[in-house]
Amino acid sequence: MPMLGGLRAAQTGIKVAFADAIPAFHGHGLCDGDEYINGIVAGSNGDGDYHKGDPATPFPCLPVSGVCVSLESFHPKSSGTSTYAQVMDQTLVNIGYAGG
Repeated sequence: MPMLGGLRAAQTGIKVAFADAIPAFHGHGLCDGDEYINGIVAGSNGDGDYHKGDPATPFPCLPVSGVCVSLESFHPKSSGTSTYAQVMDQTLVNIGYAGG
């Protein structure tokens, strides 16, 4: 992974690298058989989600049906978060990070 010189990494001694997760997600998009990312998820799925009747969130709750779009929409599923973690772990190995 190339170092990003624009962040003054050489002056601070901090190693900076870009972790590209796109190749790891190839074949696992929204229309693939083994999706790592959620499509549109309807309904509230937890306390941090939008709920019908929330005064500050007229959108993404649809006024006619009362269906709310979950904040889980277009975010990684469990397999996606695991894949992101693997990409990050490998990037840290590649730059020689040993923890601290």
